[in-house]
Amino acid sequence: MPALLPIKESQRGIVQQIAHVLQPRFAEIRADWRKQMFADFQLDGRAMAALERLTIGTGFRVFCHADMERFYENAGYYGTRLAKLKIDTRVISRSLDIYLEILVPYLRDHFDGDRLPEIIAALDRFSSATYVSVSDAYFDNQKAESAALLSVLDAELSASGLDALLERVLQITVNTFRATIGIILLRDGDAPVLRARARVGFGPEVDNLEIEFGTGFSGQIAVTGEPGILPDISESHGTLNPFCRDKAQALWGVPLKAGDKVIGVLLIGFAKPYFWLDSERELLRAIADRSALAIQRAGMTDALREREGRIAELSGHLLRAQEEERKRISRELHDETGQALMVIRLYLGMLEQTVTARTAKAKIHETLDVVDRTIEGIRRIIGRLSPLVLQELGLIAAIRKEAKDLAKSAGVKAKVSVGENVGRLSPVTETAVYRVVQEALHNVAKHANASTVSIQLRREGDLVKLCIEDDGVGIKAQKPNPGRRSFGLAGMRERIATLGGSLKVGAASRNAQGPGTKIEVVVPAASAGDWHDRGLTTVQEQSAVQKSSN
Repeated sequence: MPALLPIKESQRGIVQQIAHVLQPRFAEIRADWRKQMFADFQLDGRAMAALERLTIGTGFRVFCHADMERFYENAGYYGTRLAKLKIDTRVISRSLDIYLEILVPYLRDHFDGDRLPEIIAALDRFSSATYVSVSDAYFDNQKAESAALLSVLDAELSASGLDALLERVLQITVNTFRATIGIILLRDGDAPVLRARARVGFGPEVDNLEIEFGTGFSGQIAVTGEPGILPDISESHGTLNPFCRDKAQALWGVPLKAGDKVIGVLLIGFAKPYFWLDSERELLRAIADRSALAIQRAGMTDALREREGRIAELSGHLLRAQEEERKRISRELHDETGQALMVIRLYLGMLEQTVTARTAKAKIHETLDVVDRTIEGIRRIIGRLSPLVLQELGLIAAIRKEAKDLAKSAGVKAKVSVGENVGRLSPVTETAVYRVVQEALHNVAKHANASTVSIQLRREGDLVKLCIEDDGVGIKAQKPNPGRRSFGLAGMRERIATLGGSLKVGAASRNAQGPGTKIEVVVPAASAGDWHDRGLTTVQEQSAVQKSSN
């Protein structure tokens, strides 16, 4: 990872010269630095080792080969480790400052006083560039964590059944942690037995695997309900199934829990000994918790097919949980990724004001543009997960915004027609109708090959009627993609059915290019005073989140 803050060649030469001159004294400098860091922060050995890798003393051998880019690649790597160890970026900044303060007396001993300001300036620039590289690594790490959780959510929404969901969740987990093997073991009904349901890196020999609760590594996790780790299998003296011992050198495991009940165990393995870091353990638990909810949802969906009388009640609960999960993820994106980006932008802005070199200033400005675009992208994601306009201004404004976004992103002209008497509806009804519009316009942009689409919303007595019609190629003429397409339509029907409404999909009547697609929705107009949906974040909370990001 190259430094985001460039260093001039002359300053690079100064840094290399300092490294050569102070090489015999680095052991003393390191000891003084470690003493001061321990007094200020009491960090553990792993954190101290990673912080030490960001200093000029540890980078001496790299500087000897004039390989500054390699040093910043290492800085990015150890920045990621520090992020996973949950070390605050302010600690990193202070660590670099302490090292520079300790260097100053040594510099006075070896360099003329006239050169000292230039040397200190070069070292300060070096520290700033290192910090920017580390901050970028922090952002990448947080982005990867958010992407993993979003991928699990997407798997839950798009998987066709329980088996497909398990396969996708396991593949996401293995890819996220760069593991070599993985397996999901689910409880066999109420019996204290685990059976393999999904696998990565294993052959069919594990398909009939059965593990009793309390037996071996995974059985112990199932009994205790707590995560477990074998950082080096060769040093493990407990009972370990040969199917794992022959495939990996390290194992991580977490329970899949529905409430207080363990419904399964998720295991991943690595080709070499590997002890998890703090944020890795927390992310694995978060994926397991999210996956357990998804597994539970898939199981309930199978049961609901046999119990038609309860489908509306249970499905409605799951959809509200889904909306809450979207809000939770959007808050995490805002509070963690968004704040990290703003810190990066702040420091870059400060650096831009202090830099006088035209080339460096231009590079910093380009980087600021990249950060601004990334912030805007994050805001768009947050808006789609939990649209503030729907809760603050209502359904009509939210639909008009979706239509405007469709025209901007896909070039499809959207016409919105709303009856004068529609007004505000209950939060549950507005959310359901909005999600139908959102999914329908997404399908228009992705599949329909349409140039125009119309959205009509009106109220007739106790009913609200929605009609979405495009001039595209129609559902039958589109490229077959049964799983994803049918799930989207099923999701629309599910939302509307929970409100006691209906949804019909057919051919449009005004298309010259093809049959087009027409979606008609009819739902009861719930009382506008019914604002007690406790599963949703309040408008005030969402407004505060949005304002703090501006």
